Order: sequence, then structure tokens, then C-alpha cells
Amino acid sequence: MRHPTPPTLEIGLPVVHDGDDGSLAPASRNELEPDLLSEVLRFVQLRGGAVFSQPQTDLAWSAGPALHVVQHGSIELDLGEGAVAFLAPGDILVLPHSASRYRLRTRLDGTASPLAAARTISATFQFENAAAAASLLRLLPRMIHISAANDSAAVLIGDVAKFLLLEIEAPEPGASLMISRVIDILVIRCIRTWARSMGGAGGWIGGLGDDRVGRALARLHRDPERNWTVAELARVAGMSRSSFASRFVALIGEPPLRYLHNWRLAAAFELLHRSPMQVKDVARSVGYDSEAAFSRAYKSKFGHPPSRKREA
Repeated sequence: MRHPTPPTLEIGLPVVHDGDDGSLAPASRNELEPDLLSEVLRFVQLRGGAVFSQPQTDLAWSAGPALHVVQHGSIELDLGEGAVAFLAPGDILVLPHSASRYRLRTRLDGTASPLAAARTISATFQFENAAAAASLLRLLPRMIHISAANDSAAVLIGDVAKFLLLEIEAPEPGASLMISRVIDILVIRCIRTWARSMGGAGGWIGGLGDDRVGRALARLHRDPERNWTVAELARVAGMSRSSFASRFVALIGEPPLRYLHNWRLAAAFELLHRSPMQVKDVARSVGYDSEAAFSRAYKSKFGHPPSRKREA
């Protein structure tokens, strides 16, 4: 006997209000909804790099993004320009942006021996599509600090980080790929943990804490070429048009279609720099019917026409 397919909320189908707050009946809970953070990280192309485990007596770091898990001891982080933070055992530190030199050193309190150096599991990573995704990455903070004393997620992250030690201490075939994937997991978990506390943040981060707006944002990120309307995005979110539009602006900081416009141009930038597609094909792939209109919008945002890349 064939069982009926559970109902889902599809664009173009009638929906019914399920409350007085403007929300609508959600899509089937058995259907996997688009995941905004996954869509963003897919676009920025997060890639794990190298792993280090060493005493942090007074070590200078530089260059790209990095993650540090404090195994034991207390650490003083000096970012320069008077910016100092203190990390306790079990704390997690993520520096998402390429930075000038900063220092990690053992924090002494008068009773500690200078030989009792703190130790970290440290890893590097990068966002391979950073140029195209600059507007997305700009919303990440200079530093993400997850305190073991205040957030239980630090214990989970620390436990996962121990897999990195196993791979570098007794490497086996596939170790480099394993290390890269574990670093990816750690960074994603740290960004997710941080984003939970950023309910008032703007941009795509503002949508991470809201299931309905996040659902619409993820669909928009995945299909920028679609001729979206606010009403269609509201249906994806399971909300009335007016409630969705208001909540979107409150969380994201700009109206839905303006966000869509900026996201289309970011996607176009990535295609122009990483694919052999012609300008007219890029324009069409991100939702522009007119190459001229696309060129004007692109030049307005990036300061030069899209044809410059093709002429280089």
C-alpha cells in the first residue's frame, strides 16, 4: 500500500495562518530545510589547513585565519593596539580574518613557574573565495572567544580538536584530508556557537538565529537567479508578506530584494573570477535579463565593469 506524501509548503500553493503573529503553517518537519550557514560556508569555501600543538610561552602568529584550543594553562592574547584578551583552560579562540602579527603567551600570576607554559591545539584555515565573499566575511568579528566556563560547547569543541592530535602524532593514509575536514568542523561549530549570541546582528548573521527568515535566506542564496518576490520569499519562510518584510529588515538590516541584489552581484563576482563564462552568461545565471543592466549594477558596486576581468 502506497502511503500519501506528507504536505509541504510550496511556492504558488495556498497556505493557512497558524497564529496571530502573521506566521503561516510551516513546511513539513520531515523535509530537510535549506541551511543558511551551510550555504554561506559553501560559498566562501572554508578549507582547513595545518595543525600545531606546542607550548605558548611567547609565540608570535601572523598571516591567515586560525583557531586555538587551550589544552591547559592560561594564555594572554595580545592583538596589538592595546587589545588584550585572556584565555582559560578549555577556552576556544577563533581569529576569522587575516591579521597582522599577534602574540599568544603564557599568563603568569606571580606563583606560576616560567617553565609551566600553557599549551594549545592550534590550526590554520582559509576562505578560498574571500574576494567574492568579502561582504559576507566582513560581518564576522575580529575574534570569537568561547569560554569553557560559560558555554558548554567549548567542551565538545575541545574533544573534537583532540582528533587533530591523533592525526599529527600517528599519521596514516588520508591524514591530510582528515585534518582539513576536522578543522572545518571546528570552525563551523565555533561560528554557530558565536552566532547564537548575536540576535541583534545584521546581514546574514541576523538570519542564523531565526528559523523562518533563515529558511528564506538560504533559498535565496541557493537560487539567486530566480525572479524572487517578497511574497514568494515570505511563503518559503512560512509567514505573511508584511510580517516577513518587517522581520527581515529588523534582522538583516535591509529589505529582502535589496539583499538579493547584493547577493547576486557577489555571486557574479565569484563566477567572473573563477569560471570561463562570458559576461552575458554570468548576468543570466544570477538573474539579470539584460547584460547592460547587469554591467551598470556591477560597476556601481565594484567600481569597474565586469568586462574588465574578461579583457585582462
